[in-house]
Amino acid sequence: MGSLQAGQVYKWVDESGQVHFSQFPPEEREAENVNINAPTSSNSKQAVENLQKLRQQLTEQVVDRTTQSEEEKQAAADKERMAENCQKAKQRLLDLQNNGRIYKTLENGEREWYDEKGREGLIANAKKDVDKYCK
Repeated sequence: MGSLQAGQVYKWVDESGQVHFSQFPPEEREAENVNINAPTSSNSKQAVENLQKLRQQLTEQVVDRTTQSEEEKQAAADKERMAENCQKAKQRLLDLQNNGRIYKTLENGEREWYDEKGREGLIANAKKDVDKYCK
């Protein structure tokens, strides 16, 4: 049957009223010897199992914090991307609404001009983009 042995513990108060505990007494002041009642372990196997459980819990907590932090970073990045897309969609809608003549450049470099119906279709799509990105 094993027992856990505690070492000497000293307690003292410094000049600012702060209480300190240490395994060594301070050199320049008096300290009180504190009696520590350490628990005894009748089953070292149980103690090892308890230690392993504690380690597992700590590991899980670290993983949870890391995962949460990564999720928060991803959420912030998604929010920033949505704000950028919103701004671009609003600018595109404004450009389409304010410019009377709209064209697209073809592969051969020539311009193809949209008629009023085509322009209205572009404006409708731009409004959908604003609705999508500017929630």
